[in-house]
Amino acid sequence: MQIEEKCRILEGICGCVPENGAGEDEENLLPNFLPLRSYSKLADPKIFLITGGRGSGKTELFRILTSCGGLDYVISDRDRKRYTRLRESEFLIGYIAKGQGSKSFPIANVCDELLEKENPENLTSFWGGLICAVLLKHFQNDQEITALTEQYLGIETKNILMEYSSEVSKWWKALDTNKEKWESFLDHTDTMLEKRDIHICIVYDELDHICSKYEDLFGFIRSLLDFWYRHNSRFSNIKAKIFLRSDLYKAKALQFVDASKMGAYRLELNWDVRSLYRLLVKRMANTGIEELESYLESVPGLMHPGKNEALGYVPEDSEDAFRRLIDKMIGPYMGKNAKKGVSYAWVPNHIQDANGEMAPRAFLKCFSFAAEEMLNSTGDVAALEKERVLLPTRLQGAVVKVSADRVQELTQEEYQWLQNLIGMLNKKAMLMQQEEFLGYLNPENWPETERGRLPGKTATEIMEVLMTLGIVMKTVDERVNIPEIYLHGFGLKRKGGIKRPK
Repeated sequence: MQIEEKCRILEGICGCVPENGAGEDEENLLPNFLPLRSYSKLADPKIFLITGGRGSGKTELFRILTSCGGLDYVISDRDRKRYTRLRESEFLIGYIAKGQGSKSFPIANVCDELLEKENPENLTSFWGGLICAVLLKHFQNDQEITALTEQYLGIETKNILMEYSSEVSKWWKALDTNKEKWESFLDHTDTMLEKRDIHICIVYDELDHICSKYEDLFGFIRSLLDFWYRHNSRFSNIKAKIFLRSDLYKAKALQFVDASKMGAYRLELNWDVRSLYRLLVKRMANTGIEELESYLESVPGLMHPGKNEALGYVPEDSEDAFRRLIDKMIGPYMGKNAKKGVSYAWVPNHIQDANGEMAPRAFLKCFSFAAEEMLNSTGDVAALEKERVLLPTRLQGAVVKVSADRVQELTQEEYQWLQNLIGMLNKKAMLMQQEEFLGYLNPENWPETERGRLPGKTATEIMEVLMTLGIVMKTVDERVNIPEIYLHGFGLKRKGGIKRPK
């Protein structure tokens, strides 16, 4: 194989991850999307909560539902026949913090002020008001629903919700003091939609951005989950899908009435090794690079014949084929023999968090970053044997880079409080005695101005959050360990671990 051809293949591998690292642009959304078998549960009207860690595909699914024909590309043909009603639903955005559609919803400081000024015991009316606003805007030209609105909410409240849904102070008291009115409006709207055979599904994402303080998030999230737990079976034609980070769902602060029963209404987004490789192959196949397409087609049993008009090339689900591909790309081992690791298992093993979960975004970035480094070193490409395109050392370096990348994502967005911990742990060695590690977590080690961001009031509480996030694990001898996916980003060392690239 010529060097030029290998470089074209590497360019395609580089393009497997969008530049922003999360989500896709509209043009590439469907070709880059891999519907997993577990997604069939999304078609079940009973399922209204979808949880997953960072990079697990929550936002991608949210965007598919709200901008790409709902469930049409998410579930199988068999499930389409089984769940006709929900499949035909119109998916409306119930809350989003960023991007298109976000201006209809309050920003974080507005929600902060609501908690501060009104001090509500619960926030049911907050979500009830937003649901009313979403329905009013969607059916603004529907005379019957407009008449219902004026009957139960009044003309003034209707107009405020239509024009100023993001300004909570303008409608909060009117709805909170008349809960039975907006509840009746929703009940009668649902009945009217049932008579017309119209199905609505309200979809929520980015709930971790709804207010500024970590501890305040749970009041909003708890009220939303409680609302839909009570109303999902009450409503026949208005349903919900709520996308929520797993760590927030598992947090002790989220406990609410009947929380223990939520499992029956929840889908957890989990990725296994085979699904990760299937996603990688799909993205490589849909880059539009002929050399890469031919490279993939040469692997027996890898590619499904034909191309879906919307989804593009969809690979087969064959572990044997994926192993053959990786052996072709890298070689069977990460060194001279199996002692250095089996190539097929190496990347998945090194991107697992402390809970054993693997994020597709991190997996794709390992290959993308490794390919980028190969292109930056023509000597590496020239040294490759036969049809190989990636050196094991470049993948090892990519894991270090992905670790730093993942930690940076955490500290720039939801977990800014981690930055101080990273500074304290820099150049420390793992494993670490639990007592020593808890010492670093003492809230007194944080500046007083930052203590309000901490997800706990004691070192033990913060430790529990870190374990829930999959950043930290305890060994059988009660020592603390941090997996590779976070180790390098935290600036930590471990004897026998991956060497940092020079």
